[in-house]
Amino acid sequence: MAELDYKQLNLNIRNFKVIKTAALEIAESKLSDSKKNFLQDFSSHEVTVEIEAGENSENSSGTLGGYGNLFSFIGFPSGSKPTEVVKNLINKIRLIRKSYVKPERSGVLIKFNIFSPKKTEFEDSTPIPWATGRSWLSGIERGISGLGYFISRGGIGRSEGGEQADDKIRQASFRNTSYFSKMYSDFFKKLTNNK
Repeated sequence: MAELDYKQLNLNIRNFKVIKTAALEIAESKLSDSKKNFLQDFSSHEVTVEIEAGENSENSSGTLGGYGNLFSFIGFPSGSKPTEVVKNLINKIRLIRKSYVKPERSGVLIKFNIFSPKKTEFEDSTPIPWATGRSWLSGIERGISGLGYFISRGGIGRSEGGEQADDKIRQASFRNTSYFSKMYSDFFKKLTNNK
């Protein structure tokens, strides 16, 4: 936390309070808009839409070559809402009202810190049910093994939409897809853009 010398800045306390209040309102508005866009981008992504459609959905994202669906392949328990944890973490992003100021040639620079869960926290909160230590959130981008063993069939497995066979039943590979990492990076880029 930087210390402020009002005399050095040639500002009186009353004027500075007005400036700080206005800056806080602008920062909160920009963060709110950025969070809404982040949530909208995540919610409307084809992968999120497919997972939220559950065990009866089609592979609209194309990650499985059109066979089965992500909800069943990843093995989410029937009736669960795996994307909610991601949305909840996004909603935890907030402005830390502590600020510091320093004199600039053109006026006063006021900075606000932002609290956000780290990307690793998002990954740790989205485990693949059958793969200890692996995240389905990052797996969408890096690949998830086992598609050649996956049987898509209603009423079986923890998802009630499919399960893994003991032996490989076909040649198939997961299609890696740009997903959360880009959204996370874009969120901070837009937030720190002064335009």
